[in-house]
Amino acid sequence: MKEKKKIVAVLLTRYSDRMSDVLYYINGRGFTHAAIALDDENEYFYSFNIKGFRREYPKGHKNRSKNSVIIKLEVSEECFERMKRRIEAMERIKDKLHYSLIGLMFCCLHIPFKLKNHYFCSQFVAEVLKLSDRIVLSKDNSLYLPNSLSDELCRQSCLNEIVYDPI
Repeated sequence: MKEKKKIVAVLLTRYSDRMSDVLYYINGRGFTHAAIALDDENEYFYSFNIKGFRREYPKGHKNRSKNSVIIKLEVSEECFERMKRRIEAMERIKDKLHYSLIGLMFCCLHIPFKLKNHYFCSQFVAEVLKLSDRIVLSKDNSLYLPNSLSDELCRQSCLNEIVYDPI
């Protein structure tokens, strides 16, 4: 019997606010934000922003760039459930989760750094993706900026689809 597969979607985009503008230039331009969706419709995504852990609805975000991409990855149902449980657990304690500006600074310096209950967007997405046995990321979660995450995800054997300007 063939194993059932599920799709995980990673949204990479550029927001235009002061923090994103700084990251845009430090990061070699391109994307400044990463988020992950586990629903088939990609109606909402999970991520971290300056306010902490958030459920985001990109269709309604006025500061989002039109140059966005959704990278869809195929994972086993078991891995999908692991990812889902991790996100649900984080959602239950979201008041204890915070944005990691210092983690982002260390990432820009290529120094692995992790504070308990602190994340920046692409670090969080990388951590969730590593719960899959099919997605192979070469660096520590704390070393991923959105552009480097994009580069690695596009080379995955479980890549299902890339959708440009999806929203």
